[in-house]
Amino acid sequence: MSENKEVEAVEKYYALMMELKISITELAGKIDNLTDMKETLVETKKVADSANNRSTENEKDINDLQTKVSTKANKEDVERIVKEKDNWKRNLPAWVAAIIAIVALLLPYVN
Repeated sequence: MSENKEVEAVEKYYALMMELKISITELAGKIDNLTDMKETLVETKKVADSANNRSTENEKDINDLQTKVSTKANKEDVERIVKEKDNWKRNLPAWVAAIIAIVALLLPYVN
């Protein structure tokens, strides 16, 4: 009987060792998955950091463009300046004709 107990104990021991081996194998697989995930997380962090840097640079560029645009003339100012130049060019012949008429009127009195 004692041999039966020893055999049962050894069988239980081996069964326990097999369960332990299976558990260790499962844990090793989970650790491998975690290390693979760590590499993915590191790559994701790099991408996120570069995207953050890019967005910061884009914000700076947007601010620079807004200041440049705010210092330049807007469309209404340009249209107003063009109209003023057009008015001057339109009125020039009338002014030249008026000056010629004044000179023609004054010329007989100057001689």
